[in-house]
Amino acid sequence: MSLENIEANTHDTPTVDTTHELKWKRTVRRHAINILALIENDGKPTQKMNYQIRKLHEAFTYWNSDVATWVKHRLVLPTTQPVPQTELQKPEVDPIKMD
Repeated sequence: MSLENIEANTHDTPTVDTTHELKWKRTVRRHAINILALIENDGKPTQKMNYQIRKLHEAFTYWNSDVATWVKHRLVLPTTQPVPQTELQKPEVDPIKMD
């Protein structure tokens, strides 16, 4: 009769969702292809190329980070309607009567 450690044999390790990595990988690839096409077509630096390079850098930063594990919080601050300015400052003098 052998005793098995059932708890040690179960493989309930959590799996990490990596779909965000695939999204950012595709985005990096798309911007890199766009940059190469602009280099071939324009032959000189342009605003479009600068934009694509910035978007590529942004996508690469997200792809290379742990964005998916961040916990996003939303903070809602209650506000009240502003009081009209005439109600905030009551006049200290009586109005002039022009009769």
